[in-house]
Amino acid sequence: MEFSLKTKLVTGYGCLKKIGEIVQSFGVKKVLLCTDAFLLQTPAAHTIQRELEERGIGCVVYDQPQSEPTDVQCDEGAKFCKEQEVELIVALGGGSVMDQAKAMSAIVTNGLSCCQLDNVSIPKRMLPLICIPTTAGTGSEVTFVAVITNTKAQYKMTIMDSDHLSPDIALCDPALLATLPPRLIASCGIDALTHAIEAHTSVLANPFSSALALHAMEMISKNLKRCWSSHSDMQAQEAMLLASTMAGAAFINSDVGAVHAIAETVGVAYHIPHGTANSLFLPYVMEFNRRGNEHCYAQIAERLGGACKDSDDVENSRRAVCFVQELIEKLEIPHFSDFSQVNPDDFEILAERAASNPMSYDNQKPIGKEDYIQILEDAYQNKKIYL
Repeated sequence: MEFSLKTKLVTGYGCLKKIGEIVQSFGVKKVLLCTDAFLLQTPAAHTIQRELEERGIGCVVYDQPQSEPTDVQCDEGAKFCKEQEVELIVALGGGSVMDQAKAMSAIVTNGLSCCQLDNVSIPKRMLPLICIPTTAGTGSEVTFVAVITNTKAQYKMTIMDSDHLSPDIALCDPALLATLPPRLIASCGIDALTHAIEAHTSVLANPFSSALALHAMEMISKNLKRCWSSHSDMQAQEAMLLASTMAGAAFINSDVGAVHAIAETVGVAYHIPHGTANSLFLPYVMEFNRRGNEHCYAQIAERLGGACKDSDDVENSRRAVCFVQELIEKLEIPHFSDFSQVNPDDFEILAERAASNPMSYDNQKPIGKEDYIQILEDAYQNKKIYL
């Protein structure tokens, strides 16, 4: 068994103001702020720039990251880093921004293209990286992986290295969640829940990853709807950000499974955001995996608050699936059939691609093309489970 967490975690309301002090401790003179064009106009970005300026640290801005980063974008960003001679990157954003920052940092220090880093050991450590998440979902601030779309082959590459791709600092300020729209809170929250559930059920799960995953499930269950319904619930915001980070630390040490395999496949094909894509398939993969693993899912039901103490594992495993499907409905996340670009004629090829995704191999149960076709059809029909 191995468990790796090389990222220092700094949390708490207002901790963003520590950014100048933290960057100064690295002894660098020039920093790149990697964020998107929208976040660049927010108080958070202004705070970072001001804190660095007050300490005499130069800061250049790269605001090109887009949703679902590509190899081309990462190569272009790395070229900009080299031209500007930056020594450290501060990534402000969701998982897409943080993943692109990781890839850019590794490209700079290794002199390779983004595609050359796909599924290989990275020779040299990336530039120092500080991640500041603005959503509670991906856990990318503590993971040593970057998921990047290969534009030519049209699949999501996995750039991963526990020694050379772990962010140095995760600066998690719950105040940054206060202005998120409910739809984003919902999809990111289910993304975090998916990470926790798949971390606990993966064939590579271990006692440490499961402990983090189970606690993250409990925190998400108690706080996601509160965070979604109120921008002023500071306690729920802090809990969701911590739960997302815990789930990230869990899954990076155990891998995920079939939910991610099909969600990434569908996400690339139809340009559906990752958190939403996970939401579309989570209940149906849980139902597939549950049979034969009832005790594991009864544990999940207990942590989610959906178990009945007088019921056996079989019944409580069903309650876990039902709880998750009901939660997704309550959060008003779109159904698979709501996306006009989805075509059932594509399901066979999508299922084939998902079955060949390496994450399928770490799923709790063996899963193949025909299983994925059924999952796609159930999701498209918005099939109700035990309702």
